[in-house]
Parts: sequence; C-alpha cells; structure tokens
Amino acid sequence: MHFLRSAWVALLACAVTSAMAGDGFKPYPGAVKYTPPDTQETREAMKSLPPGTTSTTFLTNDPFEKVVAFYKDLGKEYKMPHMRAGGKLPTGQELKQTFLIFDSAPDIGTSKNWANVQYPFIGSVGIKGGVPEYHDVRDMTTITLIEKK
Repeated sequence: MHFLRSAWVALLACAVTSAMAGDGFKPYPGAVKYTPPDTQETREAMKSLPPGTTSTTFLTNDPFEKVVAFYKDLGKEYKMPHMRAGGKLPTGQELKQTFLIFDSAPDIGTSKNWANVQYPFIGSVGIKGGVPEYHDVRDMTTITLIEKK
C-alpha cells in the first residue's frame, strides 16, 4: 500500500512538473526582439495598453506555419469571435494571424499571457480617407507577446 501511495505521489509530481514546463511563452528559436521606432504613433500605441500590460514583439524569417506549430505545443490556439480568418493586404499579400493563450484563461480578454503570431510584419497602419494604409510591410513572421500583471 505504501508503495502504491508513493508511486501515485511521484506520478502526480511528474504530471504537475510537466504541465508547468509546457505552460508559458518561450521566445521562438532564432527570433530577434523588435524595437519599434520612437515615434508619436508608437508612444500613443503604448499608452493605449491597459495599465500593467506589456507588449513585446519578436521577428523571424521562418514561415508562419512553422512558428504557429512551435507555439501550439506551449499554449492553446484561440479563435477570435467575429474575426474573419486571413485576408489580403491592398498589395495582394495574404495576411495570416493566430492567437495563442499560455495560461488557463478561457479567452485573451482575461488571459495574462497570450501572443499573436502574424505574417507579414506590418510596421504601422494609418487611415487615409477611411481606408487603411499599411507601412513598413516586411516578409517576416511576427510574434507579439502580451503580458498583464
């Protein structure tokens, strides 16, 4: 009986350790941290984040699908309600994005640790005559981590 109880405790400890090791964001191998330019637009975007929220963006040349596959092993994919999947930029380039949650929250609104993986990189978006204008579009995959205290 003592052996069974010890085995059960050891098994439970391994399960908890494994769950903890798989839970949480890890930088994508080889991705580099992106520092946005110090512009009025960037400062306004940072101010619009809720208090206690940080945003960190990483860039990689690896394909979108490979990056998403890496993060699906670390978190759970979240489908945004009422958001159309994909789409095209005015240039005709396909826009891809996936949201992933790295904690036990049911959605990104309540999550304290989630990310958006997107292709291509879009440095900024402006509006002219009610139409979005995309600037600094790069053939790279972005990983934007959002963390809340």
